[in-house]
Amino acid sequence: MTNCPICNGTIERTIKLIEYKYKGHTRNIKQVGDYCIKCGESFLTPKDLKSTQKEIVNFKREIDHLLTTEELKRIRKKSHLTQEEASNIFGGGVRAFHKYENAEINQSKPLDILFRLIDLKKITVDDIKQVSI
Repeated sequence: MTNCPICNGTIERTIKLIEYKYKGHTRNIKQVGDYCIKCGESFLTPKDLKSTQKEIVNFKREIDHLLTTEELKRIRKKSHLTQEEASNIFGGGVRAFHKYENAEINQSKPLDILFRLIDLKKITVDDIKQVSI
């Protein structure tokens, strides 16, 4: 075990329940990391932060009324589209859907609405292909 550079206390690798707040809403998320037993300071690596990124982004998407990463992926797969095909049809760049589904960036509200309409069978991917040419 190493010592805390702030208080010289003992640092322990553990999981803590961290409270995240967004637009007046709160969610507790389990965060792995190194924590000082004495002062409570946290020391998080990029890998530690990445481990909770998707959960934090999905929490924010729910509050903003956007589809979560898993909902987007489910609708894309239900439409028999690869990430690359979806990116070509809906725009956003070659890796757009990879980024949406891995919580690297949020989809736009118009894209979100299109995916909801596809999921509700109000519009098809073929309909979109016909007008996007």
